[in-house]
Amino acid sequence: MAYNNGREDRKWRILKEAEEKILREHGVDEDTIEQIRIDDRADFNFNRRFYHWTNDFGEYIAGMADRERSAEVKTVEDLLDEIESENL
Repeated sequence: MAYNNGREDRKWRILKEAEEKILREHGVDEDTIEQIRIDDRADFNFNRRFYHWTNDFGEYIAGMADRERSAEVKTVEDLLDEIESENL
């Protein structure tokens, strides 16, 4: 399944809002909450780039596999046709 940045961003925002609400209830100052948000956003962006890259790479590999010829050897003639070396 492809990485959906919009869906992951919405999930991150919902979690951050819940976390910040708890922090405020426990008396954490706004500067600290803002620094946590900045650090967490940097982590989120790093992970987003990673998952986006792995998704692109996975699609590339799947495309290469689709392009590869799937030869099923059923006869000796098919086997000989698969051998590319003239010496063999």
